[in-house]
Amino acid sequence: MSGRRRRARTPRLGQHLLRDERALDRIIEAVPGEPLPVLEVGAGDGVLTQRLAELERPLVSVELDEGMAFRARRRLAANGVNRSVVVIEQDVLDLDPEEALASVAARPPYGLVGNLPYAITAPIFRKFLEEERQRPRWMLVMIQHEVAQRVTAQPGKLSLMGVSVQFFAEAELLFAVERDAFDPPPQVRSAVVMLRLRDQPAVDVPSVERFFEVVRGGFRSPRKQLHNALAQGVWLPPGGAIEWLEACEIEPSRRPGTLTLEEWARLTWWRERHVAESAGSS
Repeated sequence: MSGRRRRARTPRLGQHLLRDERALDRIIEAVPGEPLPVLEVGAGDGVLTQRLAELERPLVSVELDEGMAFRARRRLAANGVNRSVVVIEQDVLDLDPEEALASVAARPPYGLVGNLPYAITAPIFRKFLEEERQRPRWMLVMIQHEVAQRVTAQPGKLSLMGVSVQFFAEAELLFAVERDAFDPPPQVRSAVVMLRLRDQPAVDVPSVERFFEVVRGGFRSPRKQLHNALAQGVWLPPGGAIEWLEACEIEPSRRPGTLTLEEWARLTWWRERHVAESAGSS
């Protein structure tokens, strides 16, 4: 595989290995029945990898830590796992999914399973949700519980991450996982989330880039009233944000987290048309 990085034979900082049998059972039970090949993010020492291998699907497990990858391979070999399972030593953010799946004679579409490192949850979401090519059909992932709540939140408690994920996928929080399910225990609870990727974004927008320019602008000051947040976030003249919001039938005093994806899309379309009209009259 291209981009392979060598690592010392020690667990990477912050790696917490899932040991709770019931949690492992529930993850496997949540894997959709459609017999797609599976890409696992973070093999660890292969405990979940072994369970996934028992599903008898082509499986590629990606593990950055060389020592952990060695332990995962040893576990799989000891349990007589066949050749349709491969452990790759690589940074998942550099991974080409199609190339990885080819190592087990498989190809997209595929599903993704993983216990995501807390520090790189957002970059992993961006990689697998936003890429136009080689996106998974679904993602069954364990993440920090607080992040899981943000990802699956309803309007009223939405965040930039929540909008970003729900724009590309239907998100469901399946169950919580307590700290003592891991060795060593992390400082926070975890949760397992299912993301079912949409064939098309959740709402119609002029472009994904324009949509997130508006959303990021609003969430730059999430505690402020929307007219103030947008005025500062997208550099509008005094009163410009109020005019914009009222034209879209959105109360200017609302907070960014209360807007639905449809309302963010409405703001994006109005801004796109307004900018185009301004450019045409200049």
